[in-house]
Amino acid sequence: MTEERTFEQAQRELEEIVQRLESGEAPLDEALRLWQRGEELYRFCRERLDSAEGKIEELAGRAEAAKP
Repeated sequence: MTEERTFEQAQRELEEIVQRLESGEAPLDEALRLWQRGEELYRFCRERLDSAEGKIEELAGRAEAAKP
């Protein structure tokens, strides 16, 4: 993705792509383009979720270590 995008924006676009593909109305070339874009968005969302999970685990570890 070239522009800065939030997780929520990417998720919303991915959901729209899934709906379009599931409708079966997209011609083959468009369906292939949508699928590729969906893969990009999925990777972006997965990376953001993995990063958030790592931060949460780090913060939880700090909180646990700070307990008396």
